[in-house]
Amino acid sequence: MSTSPIRVRGVEELIATVPLHLMYQPEDSLVLALLGPPESQPDSTRPAGNLLLMARIDLPHDLGSFEAVLMQVARILHHHQPAVLEILAYEDDADATKVLRAVTRECLESDVGVDHVIRVRNGRWQELRPDGTASVWCVVPSVDRVPCAADLVLAGAHIGPSRAELAERIHGGQTERKLQLLAEMEDYLDRFLQAVPPKISTPEVARLRARFIERGALAWRRILDTTPGGPEVADLPPAVLAHAMVMLWHREFRDGVITWVAPGAMGPGLLPREICEALVRHLELARTGNRRLLDRLIALCALVPDEFAPPVLTVTGQGAWALNSGTVANLAVERALELDPDYYLAQLTDLLLHNAVPPPPGPFAPAAPSSAA
Repeated sequence: MSTSPIRVRGVEELIATVPLHLMYQPEDSLVLALLGPPESQPDSTRPAGNLLLMARIDLPHDLGSFEAVLMQVARILHHHQPAVLEILAYEDDADATKVLRAVTRECLESDVGVDHVIRVRNGRWQELRPDGTASVWCVVPSVDRVPCAADLVLAGAHIGPSRAELAERIHGGQTERKLQLLAEMEDYLDRFLQAVPPKISTPEVARLRARFIERGALAWRRILDTTPGGPEVADLPPAVLAHAMVMLWHREFRDGVITWVAPGAMGPGLLPREICEALVRHLELARTGNRRLLDRLIALCALVPDEFAPPVLTVTGQGAWALNSGTVANLAVERALELDPDYYLAQLTDLLLHNAVPPPPGPFAPAAPSSAA
């Protein structure tokens, strides 16, 4: 999902900059660009509209997924009420003409105007016209020849790894380090449960709980440290990673971490005092979107054993959503639900993403627009 102040001037400019908005080259994808009302610009011969949101959906290849795509498009249109829609299909093998025509009908039935319907394949594009005909194939313009591309790059956008590569990064592998971390986490979890038994409240338990919370906040400070030249997440001691991961199973501590990586999702005042104070002592609350935090969370997801992964995957999804990186958010939350279909916060986050709900404004402006995938 992407919300962007960038003004789109014509379909060629939009086609050229879609990979910058998504931050990867789409493949086998339906892309919807929701635009605000067109505004005539004095320096342009054609109207321009603000890009309100960009969403990416897998192209369907069977009847069931075809109907699911149309339902998702209808939800997006109902929620955002765009003035104009640009519809693009990035094809790999199959011709997406039937899909594009069906999505166009869905838009028109929802009283949403459709400006262009585009097929993109092998570096060329073709427009499908309302009368059923199609234009000749044209070469996709180079990004360096498109005026608004410079605005996107200045805002921090870039064309990064493919969606498949991002998914591989998040999933990680069964490495020796992962097995080592699993043993460390199981040991730390046993110690935590012995020291802080659930539903028991005594002064001694409260003191021990505060100690674990303090250690958890210190561990997260090291994980989220984006200081240039600092250690990579994979280079941190297993004990530090274990402290951080086990504490995410403490629901209120997990919500506290989300408050820091996704400002605006909830206010620090909603957290228990001991958790808020520990995080305030050790974590910096950014006032500008910091995508390096997201890179470190992705690196962390790749290290965590599946048994402990749903909380950190959901935290990563929330952080990516807040930073307008819908592709990472979707991949992380899909993985969390694959591992634990009943993990409630992942279910809620999945609903936000599938309904293309924009992220909260938070105390910062995201560094660059991205997309829903």
